[in-house]
Amino acid sequence: MTDQPKLLDCTLRDGGYYTNWNFDKQLVRDLINALDFAEVDIIELGYKSPKKGGLYRKCNDRFIWDVLDNVPPVNASLAFMIDAKDFIKNDEVDYSLLEDTIHDASTSPFELCRLAIKIEEFKHAFTIGAYVKDKGYKLIINVMGISLLNDDDIAQLGELADLELEALYFADSYGNLTPTDVRRLVDKFLDFKIPVGVHTHDNLGLAFANCLEALNAGTTYIDGTLLGMGRGVGNVKTEQLISFLESQDLWYKSKPVNKFVYKWMKPLQEKYQWGFTHNYLISGLNHIHPLYTQTLQSSLLNPSEIENIIKGLDNPETFDITKIQDKMNPKVAVIIPARFKSSRFPGKPLAKIKGKEMIIWVAEIAEKAAGKENVYIATENEEIVDVVKNWGYKVVLTSDDCLTGTDRVAQAALEVDADIIINIQGDEPMLDPSDIKKVIQAKIENPRHVINCYAYLDSTEEVTDKKIPKVITNLNDELIYSSRNPIPGTKTGNGKKPKKQVCIYAFTREELKEFTKDNQKTPLEFEEDIEILRFVEKGFRVKMIELSGSTYAVDFPEDIKIVESRL
Repeated sequence: MTDQPKLLDCTLRDGGYYTNWNFDKQLVRDLINALDFAEVDIIELGYKSPKKGGLYRKCNDRFIWDVLDNVPPVNASLAFMIDAKDFIKNDEVDYSLLEDTIHDASTSPFELCRLAIKIEEFKHAFTIGAYVKDKGYKLIINVMGISLLNDDDIAQLGELADLELEALYFADSYGNLTPTDVRRLVDKFLDFKIPVGVHTHDNLGLAFANCLEALNAGTTYIDGTLLGMGRGVGNVKTEQLISFLESQDLWYKSKPVNKFVYKWMKPLQEKYQWGFTHNYLISGLNHIHPLYTQTLQSSLLNPSEIENIIKGLDNPETFDITKIQDKMNPKVAVIIPARFKSSRFPGKPLAKIKGKEMIIWVAEIAEKAAGKENVYIATENEEIVDVVKNWGYKVVLTSDDCLTGTDRVAQAALEVDADIIINIQGDEPMLDPSDIKKVIQAKIENPRHVINCYAYLDSTEEVTDKKIPKVITNLNDELIYSSRNPIPGTKTGNGKKPKKQVCIYAFTREELKEFTKDNQKTPLEFEEDIEILRFVEKGFRVKMIELSGSTYAVDFPEDIKIVESRL
């Protein structure tokens, strides 16, 4: 191992691929404090780029000074990264972009710049690097896509020594290096008589092992991100490196960073879901750009579908979202449960509203939202089957012992080819098609949430009405609880206007499978007679979408006249 390794953390730069380079300001201040106290040598706060993106894509000097305003003096060096391709137009360096983006180090909070280049940008590295150094910054060059380079490509990198670099890095961009590969590359880079740096990705689960091999081979710089947050599968974990170096009787301290990870990084990982998957392994082994897998995994496609897509890509080394956009459009089906044997209103789906069966009113609403070919009625009753087919709608005959409407939808979904299943109630003839579309979009944007809806009680509705499930949500509009009793309670009884549940749902087939797995109601679901609580009790996050509140459910025969008057 090199006598004095230097540790760089690039959480805000590489993690920005998930957050669009937006981070809570207090998170950043806590991160700087924790890393500095842990004696990390360099903290990279993001990019300086003329491209679109959040505040840490720009790292504007004035903004960073403001962030640092309430931070104690920092011993670590602060760094930013620039990407060579951002400053090249028509195969020439655009100096106007450099001048607009990178200002004098004498007035900047930053001490160090890392320049990322691909081999085809090699000749421009001298021009951009010289500009950066002329502005007073120390310079590190990161060579991207190292596994694509041959020995001749690597040999010419030695010419970069003329820039008097702090270090020359190679990045395992596709995450397919092994410790043997790393040692071979470090040996070649050491021939250039420049300190060597290594950036590892964890596609093969070897990021930490590769760092240890790099250190043993004589690497000076290694970098990581907290909890491994980074593009695609992510990187070696900074806290893992700190703990290892601390165990070697070096000066690093793991305790402050571990506290930060627990407070800030765990919730981010839960939200963005980076980390090892089989398809990141596949992308690493096949030199597939990590953003393909990252983007596809944020959709509703299943792992097998994603694997087939990434294996079929042409020129997969370069990310081009247009290659996968059409494959990410989810298939949507609306399934309407229609139970004939309603205890409160037998035969309810076939009750006539202005001369037309209620189930057909609902089907026509669904048709406007998703197209007739994507609408299915799920029922246990042959008479309902005949009526539905007569109107030209698809029908799935289910068993007559389904516990709830959602159980019936889950059973029907086994026969329906769709990525998103929308459940609307067969007794809601006043739904707005635009609300159904809103729910579909919410599911696309929140693929790891079950989707349900709420509206505020109107002047004709009583909070004490047990026909109306009331809901309470957290600050992220996630369902906390639902009850037929008045909630939330207040000391004075004069709380805010209550929210009522609107029964439009969105799930995946896998979520429905988990819902029905035990074939029994959960305790709170049973007590309240509200099926969405089964998802909550099973640990699912339920995103509640606000709707207009113009619906009215038919629970009793007398509700028909109310609906007809409103229609």
